[in-house]
Amino acid sequence: MEIDVSSQQAPEGVVVRVKVRLSGRETSRLFVTGDTLLQLPLDGAVPDTDGSPVPRTSIFLSELAGRRDGLTRTFADAAHAETFAAAVRAQLETALEAS
Repeated sequence: MEIDVSSQQAPEGVVVRVKVRLSGRETSRLFVTGDTLLQLPLDGAVPDTDGSPVPRTSIFLSELAGRRDGLTRTFADAAHAETFAAAVRAQLETALEAS
C-alpha cells in the first residue's frame, strides 16, 4: 500500500491531503476479508466548503483508495492538522494487517 499524507498552508488554514494506492492483491484481500472503516478526527477542522451540513467522521479504505485526488480536510492550525495526519496514517498502516 502506498500512503501519501501531506499538508500545505492555505489562506483558510492548514490543508491535509490523504491519498492511498492499493495493489491488485491488496484490493482483493480487502474485499475478501472486509473493508476497513477509517475514523477522521474533527478536532480543529474548518467547516467544509462543499456545503455539507455534517462533516464526515469516517471513510472506507476502498473509497479512499478509489479517490484519485484523495481526501482533503482543512484545519485551523498546524497542531490539529498534524494530529489528524498522524491518526489517519496510523490507521492506514495497520488497516490491512487487521483484516
